[in-house]
Amino acid sequence: MNTTLQQNTKRTVWTPDHDDILKVRFHTDYLHDIASHIGCTRSTVCRHARRLGLKKKNPSGRNRDARAFILMEYPNLAYQEMAERTGLNKYTITRIARELGLERTEEQLRDIRSRRRKELIQKERRRIIFGLDQRTNIKVVSNNQKIRLRGSLKRIGYILGTDGHTFFYYPGLTRHPVKEANGKELGFTFLPLPTACTEETEDYSASPAVSANGQTIN
Repeated sequence: MNTTLQQNTKRTVWTPDHDDILKVRFHTDYLHDIASHIGCTRSTVCRHARRLGLKKKNPSGRNRDARAFILMEYPNLAYQEMAERTGLNKYTITRIARELGLERTEEQLRDIRSRRRKELIQKERRRIIFGLDQRTNIKVVSNNQKIRLRGSLKRIGYILGTDGHTFFYYPGLTRHPVKEANGKELGFTFLPLPTACTEETEDYSASPAVSANGQTIN
């Protein structure tokens, strides 16, 4: 245990060789990649870059690609989204956008905020369906219990109808009386699967099983 702790807290001693690595890679590589290669933090790389007087004046390699991406997607993506896709941090994206003289219209800002909010709400709804706590205070559903029960019923085999509140069960499904009772209290309806769908389900389930080596099991 002590050995592991020492390994985790071991710090890289900066050497002249690291200066050479930094000089060679500074203008073409991301700072976090250089830090990972040397075995130190990004802030350490930045500090030694300042000491050596290194500045990213003429973008090249991946940094040039990142600038081209920002120029193309600036009207459509938020800063954080561009940061995630380019590997840069959000503050670097902001600086590059300022250097390029990029601006958004009010309509573009509204579209970005609206899309980001919708995506966040969808993520929060998925967390609720799987029984996880929300990460934000956004009210994404009017009835958490109903959303969770709907997800639970679908996972155990019930088929949800297009109306969003009717569940169908097919022959052979292990039904859950307690969940069905709770569902009825919340406004769900439970019906047997229509005949045509039942026949398709039975045909599928009655098909011969196939073993791992590809042979049919009678």
